[in-house]
Amino acid sequence: MDDLSLFKHKIQMNIRFSDLDAMGHVNNAKYLTYLEEARINYFNNILYLSKENLDYQAVIAKVEINYFNQIKLRDKLEIYTRIFKLGKKSFDFEILIVINNNNGKIIASSSVTKMVGFNYKTQQTVTLPDYFRKAVRNYEKEVENNPA
Repeated sequence: MDDLSLFKHKIQMNIRFSDLDAMGHVNNAKYLTYLEEARINYFNNILYLSKENLDYQAVIAKVEINYFNQIKLRDKLEIYTRIFKLGKKSFDFEILIVINNNNGKIIASSSVTKMVGFNYKTQQTVTLPDYFRKAVRNYEKEVENNPA
């Protein structure tokens, strides 16, 4: 999916020199960091949490990244984030990484970043809290229901 109109959430990010590999472009592992930054910002925005509160009670179960082009040092990124599927215990993010100095060219996408409700004390999956489900439904235009 590459319809940016479906995304209400966007952050901007500058590339750091330490993000580069020996080839002079952003190392593939750094993309996971960019996705993480976008998810944390998304959670903080829809749940009105401070950056210090990382108690989301969820873990990543799956991440897929499609790489379409390189990111270089002077590129300015926009990262679009949305939850498009919401289940009883899990939810799926779609995240697009776009270079905003290149006519909005999509550089990479994570069409599936699955997170699962998780209790760190009991080490068990849990049902997503009602406040979270309500916040996502109030924020997103389109959210697919998933029984899982």
